[in-house]
Amino acid sequence: MIKKQEFENSLREPLSFWQNKSRDEVRDLLGNAVAQMIGFAQNNPHHCYDLFLHTLHAVDEIGSSYPTVLRTAAFFHDIGKPCVAFEKQGRTVFYGHAQESAQIAAPILAELGYSAREIELICFYITHHDDFISWILPAEKGDRQNPYQKEITLKNVGAHLKKVMRENALFEAEDAKSVWLNLMELCRADASAQAEFVYKNGTLIDSRAHKMQKAGRIREIVSEFFAQ
Repeated sequence: MIKKQEFENSLREPLSFWQNKSRDEVRDLLGNAVAQMIGFAQNNPHHCYDLFLHTLHAVDEIGSSYPTVLRTAAFFHDIGKPCVAFEKQGRTVFYGHAQESAQIAAPILAELGYSAREIELICFYITHHDDFISWILPAEKGDRQNPYQKEITLKNVGAHLKKVMRENALFEAEDAKSVWLNLMELCRADASAQAEFVYKNGTLIDSRAHKMQKAGRIREIVSEFFAQ
């Protein structure tokens, strides 16, 4: 198993360190769950990389001013996808992968030497990185068949933040604003490592730029919420 400091150093240039390692090399350094991401085809129009390459690009997109634990969260944010993947209408879907990823990551992080507090924070970022995935900007046409779809407004985002904070003891010790702004950076980095354009039956339905626009707007609202 790789040591914590060496692992964190690898996340400064994740593509250079990890991209050309074999599955056996990755297994020796971080275990089988991480090794299974190598070459795992996501088979989903939202993605342009296999699972491991998507992960490395997401880590690489995290801004240098953000804490190391956020890059660690980015490295493990999708590790649970192979466990929950199934085929639906000709593509692979990953329902519940964020929660599964946090459960898989926690013992790996402990073995690496992360403290209980660090693991709690990292797993929070992993668990909640898709909280806003179905949300839409107010001017956009909604999908009435999607029960998780909400408009990105101060009222709705604020209600979600309050609900999550009530349910997580993490916020008793952490600066809530920083945690949420860090989470939105992970959301932005995740989106930036996805497909430039998303098509369904030949029709453009989403884009990388649109997803990053939504993440940016939610980040602005988070700042507005804590400025109240």
